[in-house]
Amino acid sequence: MKTLRNPYIDTPPEVAPSYDRRTGDRIALRIPVRVFTYGPAGDRSEEAICTDLGEGGIALETLAELNVGEIVVIEFQLKGEAPYRCHARLTYRFRTRYGGYFLGAH
Repeated sequence: MKTLRNPYIDTPPEVAPSYDRRTGDRIALRIPVRVFTYGPAGDRSEEAICTDLGEGGIALETLAELNVGEIVVIEFQLKGEAPYRCHARLTYRFRTRYGGYFLGAH
């Protein structure tokens, strides 16, 4: 009789990488954002959820396939205000979670 493998035993926990290069505090939140990517294959716009935000960077979750090292434009909008856009370089990916630092925020 064949032994069935439990997929949950070999699955790593849902945590970000153990190293933390952040220089400031982050605020946990859940707001929708749009991620714009530009490249030789064309320009794309993807939906994402910002999961935490700090002075120097952002973490977001998306089902989109983004590239670590890529510079993206992140857009969000507060009620009654014009959309805000900023540039970020993606520094890590863990499943559907991405992290990045804002360009010009040093």
